[in-house]
Amino acid sequence: MKNSLLLICAFYAYNSAIAQIKTTDNNAISLIQTELPTGKGDTDQRILAVKIAAADNAQKLSALKFTMSGTSNIKDVINIKVYSTANNSIFDVATATLFGAVKPSAGNLTVNGNETLKSGHNYFWITYDVAANAKEGNLLDASCESVVINSVTYPTNINTAPGNRVILLANTLLFSPGDAGSKNYRIPAIITAADGSLVTVTDKRWDHAGDLEAKIDPVVCRSTDKGKTWSEPLVIANYGAPNGVGDAALVLDKSTGDLLCLLSADRGFFQSTHNNPAKVLIIRSTDNGISWGTPLDVTNQIYGPNPKWKGLFVASGRAHQLRDGKIVAAIAVREEIDGKDHINNYMISSDDHGVTWSASTYRVELNGDESKIVELNNGDLLMSIRNKGLRRFNTSSDKGKTWKTAYSQTDLPDPNCDGDIIRYTSTLDGFDKNRLLHTIPFAADRNNVSVLLSTDEGATWPIRKTIFPGSSAYSSITVLPDGTMGIYYENGENSIYQMYFVRFSLDWLTDGKDTYVPSKGNQKKLKVNKKK
Repeated sequence: MKNSLLLICAFYAYNSAIAQIKTTDNNAISLIQTELPTGKGDTDQRILAVKIAAADNAQKLSALKFTMSGTSNIKDVINIKVYSTANNSIFDVATATLFGAVKPSAGNLTVNGNETLKSGHNYFWITYDVAANAKEGNLLDASCESVVINSVTYPTNINTAPGNRVILLANTLLFSPGDAGSKNYRIPAIITAADGSLVTVTDKRWDHAGDLEAKIDPVVCRSTDKGKTWSEPLVIANYGAPNGVGDAALVLDKSTGDLLCLLSADRGFFQSTHNNPAKVLIIRSTDNGISWGTPLDVTNQIYGPNPKWKGLFVASGRAHQLRDGKIVAAIAVREEIDGKDHINNYMISSDDHGVTWSASTYRVELNGDESKIVELNNGDLLMSIRNKGLRRFNTSSDKGKTWKTAYSQTDLPDPNCDGDIIRYTSTLDGFDKNRLLHTIPFAADRNNVSVLLSTDEGATWPIRKTIFPGSSAYSSITVLPDGTMGIYYENGENSIYQMYFVRFSLDWLTDGKDTYVPSKGNQKKLKVNKKK
């Protein structure tokens, strides 16, 4: 009987790379741990999977024995359930079969059930229901001790693995490949609207994960409960195949309350020519992202008279409004220099709430890519620039008319990936400190999406927390009215990509060394009446 079974006890992270299998006389054991965050109050959160390979259909699993070892506080868990997904390596509670349940406790736990194993791999998932009052930053974990099959106990000789699930304020999956008939979803953008609601824009990439030219629709989702739940997606522009619309950048006009979404459309960046360029569209919402107007084509306004500009797009994620009301955004320009094409950085701006736009003539960076702009307290502009190796930065002291010499940020690695940079707090607005936030895969490759905090106006970024250590790429960040932060990012644990939202506090980000203190009220009040 033993020779007919291959038992694998695994912390299983969907289709993550499988650890090396270690063998004994009759068993092979591998341990795989997902490190996806979870949210307070979330149910059926996968913690541990037991993967059993059976040689035939004559085996019955009757018990699974484990501990909650590695969990910070057992009281953070209100219930434990074990589900079966048979031969399916992907956990979906909607289609899974309940095997058994047990109440959380210290020491050894046993979940009893009765399930006939199918020939091949069988998956049993230990899941936790997280308490609504669970402590942010605490960890959830488990260890597999043994399983009982046909009344025989099979112990595991390795029952734990590095990793855990951290409890954050919220962790919500917005999109997976295949949702609503789309092959992929990519390119996150998130912003907090004037009414405090959260608004995301995502590329619905119908046929593949690639960029324009392709059938791509930008879809908007809203949340009015701090990211716990989200509205059904709303398509805000539709060009149809092969000339879609994507790569959204969002900005809130604080003087009107309008949301502006800047998008690329029609031709692809590398198919674009000076005479037949990729389009730049502006779509406006006057009701906090509930509905959106007709796209405004501003291509001719911002493309520039330079015939060596062959294509351009606005960097996705966030655009930025300066204190004087000017709206600015970084653009990547495919430009001919000395007979060769380069991707360089410039800036576009609008002084009339996004009605008309102009492009700068001063090149910010040679051989840059997707970039973001934030205004510093002294009025300078800081541009963070995508680069392979180390993140690049540049500053302007004249509102973007000219720029200084770009430099590498030695404490900020960059795997050549888009990220986000925004203002968190400023003493000019009545807050206790000046703080900037930056998101980026903090690694040599597209892994380890992290959030970083600077208290010296971007000179250094000493405070960092990992959001997801595995495969992950583009990210966008926003600040909620209560001072918590939300990141919308691409998670590659299972595919290219799932789109997740996480929310967390400054306390968690700084390990309790810093706490959000509301403004003393010196900031300018938002005027919600649109100027005529």
